[in-house]
Amino acid sequence: MLTQDEAVKRWEGIFDPATIDQNFRDLWQTWPSLTVARDGQILPLPNGNPVALPETFQVGRRCLETQAHLGTMRMSGLAVLHRGQLVHEVYGRGRSEQDVSILWSVSKAVTALMLGIAQGEGALPDFQVLVTDYVPELNGTGFDGVSVQQVMDMLSGIRWREAYDDPTSEVVRSITSFQTGAQDDFAREMVRAREPGTFSQYASIETHVLGWVLRRATGETVADYLRTRLWQPLGVEGDMHMLVDQEGEPMVFGGMFMRLRDLARIGQMVLDGGRAQDGRQIVPEDWIKTMAVPDVHPLMPGVGLPHAESEYGYKNQWWIPMRPDGGDFSAIGIYGQFLYVNPVRKVVIAMNGAYPSYTEDGPMRTLETLCLFQQIARSLSP
Repeated sequence: MLTQDEAVKRWEGIFDPATIDQNFRDLWQTWPSLTVARDGQILPLPNGNPVALPETFQVGRRCLETQAHLGTMRMSGLAVLHRGQLVHEVYGRGRSEQDVSILWSVSKAVTALMLGIAQGEGALPDFQVLVTDYVPELNGTGFDGVSVQQVMDMLSGIRWREAYDDPTSEVVRSITSFQTGAQDDFAREMVRAREPGTFSQYASIETHVLGWVLRRATGETVADYLRTRLWQPLGVEGDMHMLVDQEGEPMVFGGMFMRLRDLARIGQMVLDGGRAQDGRQIVPEDWIKTMAVPDVHPLMPGVGLPHAESEYGYKNQWWIPMRPDGGDFSAIGIYGQFLYVNPVRKVVIAMNGAYPSYTEDGPMRTLETLCLFQQIARSLSP
């Protein structure tokens, strides 16, 4: 068993610029993990007429070169779908189309899709119930009196700092606890800082609690539920891997690995109203319609302080750009992971990166990347 200091050093070592690209592909092989196996028919992504990316894009008054930006982000994979067809696909940093890459917090959106499925099946019919109705172990913690929906929307009010380069922050303590014990135990350490529902604050532990609720509501493991309800019917090309804690529970807030095309398949399924390419309904269409539509003030794009820590919008583990276009939304992971969906322009973009200076200016690089995606979407569907 690792000590706390050893676990912190192991975490920090992932982001060494000399090895970060390989680590993002291979971490599941060196850390405890499980595999969600591909099975059944592969549903191929239809190929469209290849398109070039715009040479430049605007970020406010700045004009940036697309290829220079992707180089800065150390992009390892970029796939663009338009009207359900693959029109641009490129790999880099030594990666091939068969290689998986870690999603980091894009995993959160995949977890939320599972809860949408559970609601449709009747296992979790009401997101307004308290999380303690399913997980009584959280009574007396910061999650006491918090609804499932508030956890989905990062409105629980718990005390949390999402600072990836501070060993004392809650998020790093959470990651190290995966290496030294059980994340369920760490979740019970959370305390309240604000009244639930009053402030939008990003806290990765919220998604672990969602996974705990899912386990209790369905009576199945997260891995089994993911495999039978999403991964197999999606018609994916490869296996998924997930990092796990010392009790074998998956890191649903950031530990998923998958191929780039399979990530794009998830985005296309969302764009198609929750349906796979063969027409099978995976996620309820009614839930998809409102999934990324903020409905309370702290979640609206542009709000910011004192009601939200970010000026991005948020809903059900998906981000909404500060200046939305075509009802677009995105799942976003640290160091350059994205799944972008633009419903009006019928565009899906999946990207993996390994931007080594993320803790210094990651928010600006994220903003730039979302502006690039919006420009790509506009160029494909003016």
